[in-house]
Amino acid sequence: MNSHAQFQQQAAEGHTHIPVVREVLSDLDTPLSVYLKLADGPNTYLFESVEGGERFGRYSIIGLPARRVYAFHGHTLTVREDGQVVDT
Repeated sequence: MNSHAQFQQQAAEGHTHIPVVREVLSDLDTPLSVYLKLADGPNTYLFESVEGGERFGRYSIIGLPARRVYAFHGHTLTVREDGQVVDT
């Protein structure tokens, strides 16, 4: 997990993609309820890992909207940026 100082250093070095991670401990929310509050919309996702069969979740990863989206349909790749097609 990056500290705020590490984030600022990476940004100052010119990095344009810096992962932002936050660990949340909660007895009142499920991964799905958090996803619905934060990211429910196009180009978002919820990934969950499972241990011990399908009984215990270990990690949940929520992806927020992406500025650039790569979509494959058959053998065609379409690149959209800010909702506009920029390459096919």
